[in-house]
Amino acid sequence: MSLFGSSPTETAPLNSKSLFGDEPAQPTLTSSLFADDGGGGGESPWSMPTPKRNARQNLVKHLLPATDVPDTYVDAYDAVLHASERTGVGISLTAIKSIVQSSNLSEQEQHKILNFVIPGGQESANGVGRSEFNVLLALIGLGQEGEDITLDGVDERRRKLPEPKVGYIEQLRADSRPQPSSLPASKPTPVRQQKPRQESFGNDPTADPWASPSNRRGPPASTAAQTMAANGVPESVKGASNGLERTTSAFTTQGEQSGSNGGSPNDTAAPSAGAGWNNYNGSSAGFSEQPVLGGGFGDEGDDQSNGPGHRHRPSASQSIVLPSGTGESVTISMLPEKEGMFLFQHRNYEVTTTRRGATVVRRYSDFVWLLDCLQKRYPFRRLPLLPPKRVQGEISHLTTFPKLIQLTVNGTHLSADAAVFLEKRRRGLVRFTNALVEHPILSQETLVVMFLTVPTVQELAVWRKQATISVQEEFTGKILPPTLEDSLPDSLPQLFEEVRMGVKRSAEVYINICILLERMVKRNEGLAAENAKFSTALSHLTEATAPTYAIDTNDIPLLNEGISSTSKHLSTHSTLLDDEAKAWDMGVLEDMKAIRDSYVSMRDMFDRRDRYARDNIPQLERRIEASEHKLQQLRQKPQGQVKPGEMEKVESSIMSDKESIVQQHARGVFIKECVRDEIVTFQTSIYAISRLHQDWSQERVKYAELQASNWRSLVDQLESMPLPE
Repeated sequence: MSLFGSSPTETAPLNSKSLFGDEPAQPTLTSSLFADDGGGGGESPWSMPTPKRNARQNLVKHLLPATDVPDTYVDAYDAVLHASERTGVGISLTAIKSIVQSSNLSEQEQHKILNFVIPGGQESANGVGRSEFNVLLALIGLGQEGEDITLDGVDERRRKLPEPKVGYIEQLRADSRPQPSSLPASKPTPVRQQKPRQESFGNDPTADPWASPSNRRGPPASTAAQTMAANGVPESVKGASNGLERTTSAFTTQGEQSGSNGGSPNDTAAPSAGAGWNNYNGSSAGFSEQPVLGGGFGDEGDDQSNGPGHRHRPSASQSIVLPSGTGESVTISMLPEKEGMFLFQHRNYEVTTTRRGATVVRRYSDFVWLLDCLQKRYPFRRLPLLPPKRVQGEISHLTTFPKLIQLTVNGTHLSADAAVFLEKRRRGLVRFTNALVEHPILSQETLVVMFLTVPTVQELAVWRKQATISVQEEFTGKILPPTLEDSLPDSLPQLFEEVRMGVKRSAEVYINICILLERMVKRNEGLAAENAKFSTALSHLTEATAPTYAIDTNDIPLLNEGISSTSKHLSTHSTLLDDEAKAWDMGVLEDMKAIRDSYVSMRDMFDRRDRYARDNIPQLERRIEASEHKLQQLRQKPQGQVKPGEMEKVESSIMSDKESIVQQHARGVFIKECVRDEIVTFQTSIYAISRLHQDWSQERVKYAELQASNWRSLVDQLESMPLPE
């Protein structure tokens, strides 16, 4: 349903076929939540004063964040902010009026738009922010397209916002176009400076904390290595937690790591993937490596204030900056036709990326292949969950599918409700893909970029066979920066355990919440069906009232009219219940499942850390000690008693073990940094939870007002029913 639209008035009868009632309202009382129509302030249906103006102003500030709008909105805000006089940190009221006046809209429409963005024409101390500016452009675009200028219309067009034509902004863009050609070429920016990307995140200096290279509106550069090799992480038995902390050694604190066998990073710039997947000629020779430093939160930067010998350990909670996301979103639809022959038919999915504008066709096995590669290359990242291919018997508690036996024959799922299962799997794939493109590191991976850009299943299979892309662990061959270890706080292990315990407990709670909410949706649907049956039964009752009360039929018309009104309002009540159940199913339930998947992904990341982050540094130290003792004994023997090459063999073994210790120690530091960064990015789920609760509460108030108006109207219509004198 629409979340912000106007509700029917208090005494107007509701249309049973319409959710909000299209009949014109007659009285003055209104139960709209935000009063988008600009009507007079009536009473709240709960007989309490409602601060509608403040609620609407807060809504405008959060309706269209920078991650949900096209790049033209972002560029327009930056252009106006730099060109006009500022008020605080935002745009001044004068500039806003200039934009509205140059939109070629009527004075009434201009006044309505200004009343939405700046209620009462009172300019705030901080001016108009980015989100309010986005709503302003969206309202102007709706007006230019001839649609209703309401917040409800903006919310309905969230996925495809209009592109307004504003003369004031076009003039600013025209004035700024010749400037780059006249300016001298800028020098390359040092990697450690981590300059933010202006073109997609505006002026927010915290938008890209990894300092990843700009993708220039196209797929980003690859992070794949040059050579193909299997994942070299040993899969040890879970347990013995002290193996995770033992990453320091006497051999890791001596000067340079000259014994490291990691190859030098590839300095060749990767070609842009936006030119088409045919640019990748079967190899990854053009792929660029990630920055050697690895980026990440809490990097000490170029601060040289600490003198020699002074070791400063920052706290785990200082300067936590949350990323704002990539702004990409993915939609997936299941194609109706099955593909394949006889018993090997399968279903395909159409995957569309919003900002990239690419549409590809994938099958379920392609998603499985992608997740398998990511688990090998990024075992210490928060990898999204993939829905099951089919449900067999008692299912895992990680899913919310009904407990049924699921079989597949000739591409057709044989179950009590195959369509429900296929729809839930499609939604699970949507959550999986969106979690990938919203992750700052995984979204930059070549495998993910190619998965979202190669057009067909067959072409993706050809690329997978021809391209030589590494699925080695992301830290393989990476050199440890000399200051990285000192920049990590000593309290990280305690922080990891604390977060792990909290995530584990919260994941179990969210799993149960999703199950309960899904049951509530089913119960609402069942209640709507029962009310519909009740309404039908009442309507049939009017056919028997005349013969039942044949002795005096004077009151029969009024009696039938009252029964018909009750039947009609029960039908409206059923429609509202069914629409609310569908809104829960498509809205709050999916949002809740996305949060649940995020918690479970975080929990699984800690479990993989237990299995894969172990090292054998203590064993290597003992072996080095034994080898050095043996070498000392060989040197003390007479020259004739030592076999040729035996001393060289022992020395080579010692050097090899020391190099292995250095590499394992560096890997342990990188793992700590990686887990720390994942914990910081996980903090952004707070905003998703907040928005979920806000939207759901507004949704509940909206439907409650509709139900109250429905029953209030019934009370008025039943006053004419016959009563005794």
